[in-house]
Amino acid sequence: MLKKVKKSEFKINKIGTTEDKISGRGGLAFYLRYVEQIGFYFLSENILGKQITIGAKGLGLYQFIKQILAYFIDGTYMRMESFNDKKKDRAYTSLLENKGNEMASSHQVKRFFRKLMVNKIGDKIYRKFLHKLFIWRLRIEKPKVIILGVDTMVMNNDDAKKREGVEPTYKKKKGYQPLHISWGAYLVDILFRSGSKHSNHEDDFTETVNDITKLIRKNYNREVPIIVVCDSGFLDDKAFRYFEENLKIGYIITGKMYKDIRDYIEKTSANNYKEFKGNGIWQYLEFGNKLKSWKKIRRTIFTRLTTEKNGQLVLDFARPNTILYTNIGQDSAITEQLINAGKEDLLTADSIITLAHKRGKDELIHRSIKELATKEQLPFKNMEMNRAYYFLLAISHFLFESYKRDVTYNVLSTESYPNTFRRKLIDFAVKIVYHSGEIILKVTSEINERLKIIELWRLCQTPPPIFR
Repeated sequence: MLKKVKKSEFKINKIGTTEDKISGRGGLAFYLRYVEQIGFYFLSENILGKQITIGAKGLGLYQFIKQILAYFIDGTYMRMESFNDKKKDRAYTSLLENKGNEMASSHQVKRFFRKLMVNKIGDKIYRKFLHKLFIWRLRIEKPKVIILGVDTMVMNNDDAKKREGVEPTYKKKKGYQPLHISWGAYLVDILFRSGSKHSNHEDDFTETVNDITKLIRKNYNREVPIIVVCDSGFLDDKAFRYFEENLKIGYIITGKMYKDIRDYIEKTSANNYKEFKGNGIWQYLEFGNKLKSWKKIRRTIFTRLTTEKNGQLVLDFARPNTILYTNIGQDSAITEQLINAGKEDLLTADSIITLAHKRGKDELIHRSIKELATKEQLPFKNMEMNRAYYFLLAISHFLFESYKRDVTYNVLSTESYPNTFRRKLIDFAVKIVYHSGEIILKVTSEINERLKIIELWRLCQTPPPIFR
């Protein structure tokens, strides 16, 4: 016998429309208020306003930057044509605190990127944004040691037709391969490059590290220890000598297992190994080594995993082996800097291995920025327009990371990825009303309590400014 299903007494029996301004992207208003209050639009005028001229009759630079930042953080519909839809949305317009005629169409946005191309705005100009933002965060967080991760990121544009600069990469996909320098969760420097440019292409590695080191020394602290951590693609004696002799910084580079190193390790007694407990249990062997083309013997640490994190023993043939090269504890300049900063512990082999293992976390930034973009394919056929697009994406990612730390830290983990952030702190419903000469953003009581809306709004009004 079938059991009777009790039906709800409350049934929708009619559909209607409303002229109320209701949006499902309520968090945009908070994010954009934060961006305004830190002085980012003033920074944009200082950097780009001097490079391009925008006609008085059209939209100003402020509107283009604001709407492009909203486009990236929203992430709902990542095509240029989406600007046409947003232009028609009265609620979205009000969220951006705009009038209807202040909203950009897709054609206007494309012309803006074309103007950046025609005026030859290149890496040098865009990097100024990241450099200014980097110094801003350093002055807020005041690190005693600065650990910089250097890596390249392949952007798979295999399916994109006729993209200038899209070339075969080491991952056997056609795309772009920008060079990144990161500090924690922040991308602090970028060189946007075609896909065939390998990690250590020409002097890109040395020059970007040189630029970021001088930036830190001039604008933050002349004596702070700086350590560069990267993989074997950057193994270069010329770069090492420049870091040691000119920049006086430290480095930890993953090396390659050449035959002579392997022979030496196999002949070394197991009694000479020490144990390191990190993500599992590792054995390590410390010695000095000089590759054939090198002029100097460098501190070398060989590591091999013996026990996984879950306690599972690793068989000899399956053990991941790593060779590390560093000048930490060898060169007097970086050693003295670490001692003066009260960071003598970083001179130990255990700390060096830990920093090398943490390099994997730098690659999480790649996941995060790709998730913010929602796809790897860039929208334009011209490489210079894609360069501008990518830098604005990277700048948006930097502001996203800053916003989590300055405003939403009590509501959501600062390690959350863009999709989680959007779902919880962007995609909530709001109603925009006009009352007694005021514009009021209304949310439900549940949203107000769960997201601590009043506190979020207060923090958006008083963030640490870029310019002091």
